[in-house]
Amino acid sequence: MPASSPLPPPENPAHPASRVPSSIRNRGWWLLLLAAWFAATALSLYSHGEQIRQQTTAVAIEGARNMFRSVLLARNWNASHGGVYVPVTPQTQPNPYLHVPNRDVITSDGQQLTLVNPAYMTRLIGETAESSSGAVFRLTSLKPLRPGNAPDPWEAEALRAFEGGAREYIGNAKGPDGNMLRFMAPLKVEPSCLQCHGDQGYKVGDVRGGLSVSQRQQPIEDAVAAGIRDSLLTHSAVFLFGTAVGWLLLEQLRRRWLELDDKVRELQATQGQLLQSEKMAAIGQLAAGVAHEINNPVSFVSSNMGTLKRYSESVIDLLERSRRGEAIQADYDAIDFDYLKTDIVDLIHESSDGLARVKKIVADLKDFSHVDRAEWQDADLNAGIDSTLNVVAHELKYRADVVRDFGTLPPVPCIAAQINQVVMNLVVNAAQAIENHGTITIRTRSDEDHARIEISDTGKGMPPDVLKRIFEPFYTTKPVGKGTGLGLSLSYDIIKKHGGSIEVSSEVGAGSTFVVSLPLRNPHVQGDAGGTMQP
Repeated sequence: MPASSPLPPPENPAHPASRVPSSIRNRGWWLLLLAAWFAATALSLYSHGEQIRQQTTAVAIEGARNMFRSVLLARNWNASHGGVYVPVTPQTQPNPYLHVPNRDVITSDGQQLTLVNPAYMTRLIGETAESSSGAVFRLTSLKPLRPGNAPDPWEAEALRAFEGGAREYIGNAKGPDGNMLRFMAPLKVEPSCLQCHGDQGYKVGDVRGGLSVSQRQQPIEDAVAAGIRDSLLTHSAVFLFGTAVGWLLLEQLRRRWLELDDKVRELQATQGQLLQSEKMAAIGQLAAGVAHEINNPVSFVSSNMGTLKRYSESVIDLLERSRRGEAIQADYDAIDFDYLKTDIVDLIHESSDGLARVKKIVADLKDFSHVDRAEWQDADLNAGIDSTLNVVAHELKYRADVVRDFGTLPPVPCIAAQINQVVMNLVVNAAQAIENHGTITIRTRSDEDHARIEISDTGKGMPPDVLKRIFEPFYTTKPVGKGTGLGLSLSYDIIKKHGGSIEVSSEVGAGSTFVVSLPLRNPHVQGDAGGTMQP
């Protein structure tokens, strides 16, 4: 099977990009990165502050839960013992709302004791806690025995929520000492509770009331503020460090990018010189062939001019003698006058044909180079190929027969001189690939979007390892001094800049085929193919 290699080939180092992005070249763009970095840091600070607030509040709420659990354990212990007796003091007076036998007793030594039930003990614990830690315990119910245990609006809302199935209630409310963080959980009726509350219609498992734990919000806010201050210092340090490191890295990147751009420009300049050398080598090769083609007609025209000079001298001399009446028939016979009449006409015709050949060669050379049309234009590819073949005829006539199979092509927007250069490179390469006399076939076709030039030869073909490298700059299989290895690279560059493509297939011993495809609509041309041309 023949090997094939579609374009694009591996990255062509002859044509690297060299434009430095404005975001690197102009430091003003870096302020956008700085603003983005600042916004990200500020967002992180805000997020961390909210996290501190949530965690601090969660810790306070968990502390309230633990207080509730501790009080609940104490109440359960109290209830399991049927209440506890404590000495009567100014702070612990008999509970007037507790109506049970033996509420108050006197010991054998005369000390007065009073029975403290779970509700009374909870109130006493709350008073002690408020005086020592600032936390407020409060026992409340929608149906209190003690009027002081009636709920405030927030507690009433919580109690109704418990009756709806809520397990706890959390919120903020105004208090005598400012904003308060409040926690409340339900108290359900236990069998031991019925001793005091049975006449209120409660059953075991009913929500009898709730125990609220209130903490001042200010200490929580102070803890949050301290955490945010620490976070602000950390974020500020990270922002300044990141800014400094980022700026230094960007500066280093900018310096390296500019250095790379200088190197790329040097490489482009060197590559341009090498490609110009390839063009000059091609021109030199053309010049030798064109000189040979021109030399032949010029030589016989020059020879004819010498013969015509001698003929004219003889005829003028005969005419002078005839004017003086001295010429006789023998003089006409001496110069073979009848032969001169026909030979002079033949010489003039031959010289005219030779000069016409020279004129055609010059016209083809001019059409090949398009010296008067070096910009984008609608071009006749078939005419350009004909001109190119006439210019390189000397390179082809001893190596191959050229078969022209031209289709009808619409005008193609291109720089015609460059396309002619590509055709010349491919045709000359095809001729050089033919060891003995062969055939080069050139076909042109088109569809709605592209025009194609197909150049086939019956040469020796290329193996796959050569085929995949033919578009690399400086790669050549020709002997040293016979080629620069830039012809196909230059052709690739030209077709690429035209928005086209080159595909090649080859089989060793059978020849190669190059297919050049050019778009019928090109961004360098305004409008359709017949529109205004732009360089």
